[in-house]
Amino acid sequence: MWGKLITGVLMSVAGRLIAALGLSFVSYVGLNEIQGYLLNQVQTQIGGIPNDALQLAYIAGMGVVLNWIFGTFAFIASMKTMSKLSAGIQRK
Repeated sequence: MWGKLITGVLMSVAGRLIAALGLSFVSYVGLNEIQGYLLNQVQTQIGGIPNDALQLAYIAGMGVVLNWIFGTFAFIASMKTMSKLSAGIQRK
């Protein structure tokens, strides 16, 4: 009895929308945690560099490059979760 009810709810448009939102949310949170971990590791490694060398690296554009890398990662993660959301909604 419960199996038919759950299947009926999940096969409706609202059910697919809720399932797609849940999958997108879980994917986004997971990717956000990975990005936070990577950022923490980069900050830890940069902390071990002497100040003079770090200032030279910043002058050479290391900060901009790190912003590009993490910005690209966030953009790709958001595009992947949106594609999962749209695929979950459009599935028939």
